[in-house]
Amino acid sequence: MKARLLGSFFKIVNVNSWKTYLVGVLALTLCLSGNESAQATTGVGPYEVPQVLDADNDPSNGIETWIVADEATVDIGNGVTANGMAYKSCSDKQLHHCTTPGIPGPEFRLKVGDRVIVHFVNNLERSGLDPEANVSGIHWHGIELNNQSDGTELTQSAVDPKGGKFNYDFTVSRPGIFWYHPHHHSSTNQVAKGLYGSIIIKDKNGYEAALQGNNPSVDGVVSSADHTKTLVLSDITVCNTPGSNPPTFDGNLPHVSGIQAWEINYQNHPLTQSPLILCEAYPLDANGVYTPNLYRVGDVPNIQSPSLTGRMGEGFTVLTNGVQVSGRSLSIDPMTGAWTVGALSSGASTLDVQADQGLRLQIVNPSPVRYMRLRLTTSNGAQVNLFRIGGEGGLLNRAVLEGGTVGEFDFKYGQGEILLPPAGRADVVAKIPSIGTTSDTVAEGSVLTLWTEDFQRVAATYSWTPTVPVMHLKVNGSTATPYTIANGSHLLESLGTNAMVKVLDAATGNLILGSGEQGSLNKDIQLTFWANNGAFEASVDGVPMPREFTGLGKDGLANGGNPFFLQSARHAALANTMELTVTNTTGAHHPFHLHGFSVQPIGLAPRPGTTGPSYNFPYYEFRDIVDVPANYTLTFRVSLADRPTTNKSQGGGLGRWMFHCHILPHATFGMRSELHVH
Repeated sequence: MKARLLGSFFKIVNVNSWKTYLVGVLALTLCLSGNESAQATTGVGPYEVPQVLDADNDPSNGIETWIVADEATVDIGNGVTANGMAYKSCSDKQLHHCTTPGIPGPEFRLKVGDRVIVHFVNNLERSGLDPEANVSGIHWHGIELNNQSDGTELTQSAVDPKGGKFNYDFTVSRPGIFWYHPHHHSSTNQVAKGLYGSIIIKDKNGYEAALQGNNPSVDGVVSSADHTKTLVLSDITVCNTPGSNPPTFDGNLPHVSGIQAWEINYQNHPLTQSPLILCEAYPLDANGVYTPNLYRVGDVPNIQSPSLTGRMGEGFTVLTNGVQVSGRSLSIDPMTGAWTVGALSSGASTLDVQADQGLRLQIVNPSPVRYMRLRLTTSNGAQVNLFRIGGEGGLLNRAVLEGGTVGEFDFKYGQGEILLPPAGRADVVAKIPSIGTTSDTVAEGSVLTLWTEDFQRVAATYSWTPTVPVMHLKVNGSTATPYTIANGSHLLESLGTNAMVKVLDAATGNLILGSGEQGSLNKDIQLTFWANNGAFEASVDGVPMPREFTGLGKDGLANGGNPFFLQSARHAALANTMELTVTNTTGAHHPFHLHGFSVQPIGLAPRPGTTGPSYNFPYYEFRDIVDVPANYTLTFRVSLADRPTTNKSQGGGLGRWMFHCHILPHATFGMRSELHVH
């Protein structure tokens, strides 16, 4: 089956040579033999993603595919190749007809009700370590599937390298933007090296199609498929020749704070992991063991610390669908915060758009640590608002202009920007400004740039990463009918009550604890850093857990052993609606993720014993990642709804479902536990 690409309305242009990308497009349509070496590009450029191959070439009845994990050398642009890991999709069990392995992996495009059958093959090399580090699996992040297919240590043994297999079989039940990635031993490193891909699920009732319509001037309309792009925004560190790894970012790069010599903060801050540290000063094997002289030029280093402490930072290079889009000069006035945008760097990739059109971006952040704080500007530095129209649970009732300060609650990012914590997704629309000479218009041929800025995920400090481009939009002509959108524009609300986001009713059940079970009846899940012994320990309720680096059993133990989570586990009964809280007792943000069930956020309030402004979510949606600020309590509701198993009509909601902070090193350190649904 040929890769199913998005509409071809957009044209990708390289300032130096568009022919490079034409070659990439042609190469993508070729099928590779499963026996060929895993040399890869990252796809067809920064503004396209390859699609999965379907066994019967008929996506109308769901998808059956083979997803293969392998080592691969990938071209990430700007003359850099990375020796990372990559997924490919094949349409046959012989693995003869496949996409090119790439970063990100092939995208699944589905509709609610589709059955998905994935035959996973782990073709990673054996690591030679004890325990074996290159075991793997696939977690289908955010999908409300059957417990057997969730792809974690709680639901399946890890898949051995060099040909190990596991079958996932599930039905998708909610529209939205999702993604897939490993979740077993050394999964933090595997994600950092490129094992991730996007999933886009449409509703089955045609609501999205009705909102797209044929008249782009209709209030709240969703941009057409031709005006829609998937953006998988990730980061990666690639080692240079030993002796030439930079200790920090180039000091000439801009920082959102506008301060001078900000790179000194990066170099000295305990959060950061520079290439000099990861590749030379303190290289780690995949089990977290210090191993001198481990990496050569082009290698992607492991990032997971072996202990409960250690540096933990963002990747050095930001990728858009696996490719660097190249830079653009920018300066930020430290007094006024005004942006002055300069010229594009040589080789920068642009995407043709029209003035007055709507541009829809379906964005995924698979980064292990980095928060993607996105801001769109014109060539004169003026901000163009990004309106969120949906995300992790499908379209919203109304468009939302996020960020800024609501009441007294400060989101720490500007209004009209978008913040995606690790594993977060957003469905976003921007209106390309009109052509003109005023401050709110653009010139014909000018280029807008989407940037990712630093975010203060730790109280009172930044992560000290520079502001860099992730997308360049070149204005060529104007659309005949201008697109309009505003804060509060009607989306699902315009289609009637049945189309609107379901509102979960008050709780119908409490936590339970059966005879002989260990667990907690406390409805407040506490994210903790400091344990009773006074040492740094990422945990839930202050309860330490066995490390992930222990083997292949279902519970992460070589002998099958005891469950990971005992005292901090929660237990509940199927079919109930629960109201629970998550209290962040630490001084850093934590993106909370519950497997298997989508939550409906209600509000954020200062944790007991502290003061500060509260925030009540002014609209309804379903999410699986909710960022909890330092010293705040999140209140949410969740419906423990049943779903089919792989071979029965019910019972798929039963079982052990993990919850954790999705800053992946935190989860591996121990900031996770489980919800056991009975």
